[in-house]
Amino acid sequence: MTSSTGSTASPATGTRTLSSPTTATSAAAPSGEPTRQHWMDLLRGTAILLVIAHHLRLVQQIWDGGTPWAMVELSEALAPFRMPALLFASGLLLARSLRRPPGRFLAGKLRGLLWPWLLWSAVMLPILGWGHADEPLWWLNGMYTWFLAALFCYYVIGLVTRRIHPGWVALASVVAWTALPLLGVAHDMVGPRPDKFVFYAVFFFAGAALRPVLARGPVPWIVTVPALAVAAAWALHAARIDVEPQVPVLTQVVVLLAVVGAVGVLQRLPRLYALRPVEWLGRNSIVPYLVHLPVIELLGRHSDLPAGPGTFALYYAVTIGVCVLAVPLRPVTGFLYAFPARKASKAPAAAAGESISQAVEPIVDRAVDAMPAAGAAPVGEAAPACTRR
Repeated sequence: MTSSTGSTASPATGTRTLSSPTTATSAAAPSGEPTRQHWMDLLRGTAILLVIAHHLRLVQQIWDGGTPWAMVELSEALAPFRMPALLFASGLLLARSLRRPPGRFLAGKLRGLLWPWLLWSAVMLPILGWGHADEPLWWLNGMYTWFLAALFCYYVIGLVTRRIHPGWVALASVVAWTALPLLGVAHDMVGPRPDKFVFYAVFFFAGAALRPVLARGPVPWIVTVPALAVAAAWALHAARIDVEPQVPVLTQVVVLLAVVGAVGVLQRLPRLYALRPVEWLGRNSIVPYLVHLPVIELLGRHSDLPAGPGTFALYYAVTIGVCVLAVPLRPVTGFLYAFPARKASKAPAAAAGESISQAVEPIVDRAVDAMPAAGAAPVGEAAPACTRR
């Protein structure tokens, strides 16, 4: 609900939003950093499957009056980890994305993140009700497309702070989230107020900070096993209280440990054919992320099947099927996932997109070049030493 990485990008935008193309496991990039590995796609693909199951569970409860008990418990247990995993995976691509000229970087994010955020939020209006159209906070954070708006904010922050190690930005997110109650502002993760933008930033920038470390090899077992144990305990706690725990500092640290533990497992998985579909889904994750909720809402509102495990499984299969079919249609429907760029067509929209790029890029390039150095090398030049939610 993401950079110049050789990933499957939004057509003709140069912007890699939620997806990423190449999954080589041993070849090296020009910088000497290993290319994107299959575990990254597995992480995205698994998170997308969990997001779809979660939204189906919510919609089925609303319209059918019930969801299989096991699915409810599983959804609550995994609720703390779905979106952090997606954001962590997106943050892994920040350094490569920042190697592009700043103007082109920002123009690509405008086309590949803000455009689908606006478009798919509008798509949901006739489904959820036109009354939301005049609610500014609904557009920002009232629909599942908040993920794209948050990603855009994180990429802009990454550009502005490119001379600062992303680990410091991740830490600033923890401090800011912790400070809210101290300032008399209660946390609000389910309302339209964009508190979650602050909360989830730690995972995006932690992904950017840990990418050089993860490029060296798998997360050591001495870290992976305790992290998974902590994650299991946290998941059981979330299922027991029937809500995502929101404890300042502790929540962000525990969930980040859980994601790192999951990465440690995925890094060690062999390239099994049974997992290739999940990898493929991860490489093209922008499509299922945007397509799934309208399909689920339409199924929940307009089908009369009785609630139960069979109906849930059928709806899930239909939703996944529609998402899978939408991927090969992307050459034709690319405008749904990114604003057309100059090479996509000669249509007025493409010309407008190019005009935006030509106007934005020089301004951004000059502004970024004018920023004083902070004494550290740009993130993209550092030597590799080391999604309703």
